[in-house]
Amino acid sequence: MALSTCAKLSRHAKRRSAQSNLSAGDLELVRRYGVLEHRTGVLFYFVRKRDVERFRRVEPRLPMLQGVVLIMSNDDTIITIYRNNHALKDIRRKTKLKWHVAA
Repeated sequence: MALSTCAKLSRHAKRRSAQSNLSAGDLELVRRYGVLEHRTGVLFYFVRKRDVERFRRVEPRLPMLQGVVLIMSNDDTIITIYRNNHALKDIRRKTKLKWHVAA
């Protein structure tokens, strides 16, 4: 399964996906089955334990992706990827908007 044509990987995201041993197909599964949160001007995709249990029969690779967080910009560029099983709590604590401070 290839990453959808509209999503690009930044250099940092390529390095992080290689470090985490995640393929382009894995990233597409995170986008498809993960929870989407809009925070601080970017999109967060997160695969919860609940999502894994719900879609395990449909997609057998999903248990290996539990806890993966994918951060994507509004222009469909994947900024970074990391693993954190408790990330959703931290993501939801962030502000919804990016604040700019005047100098």
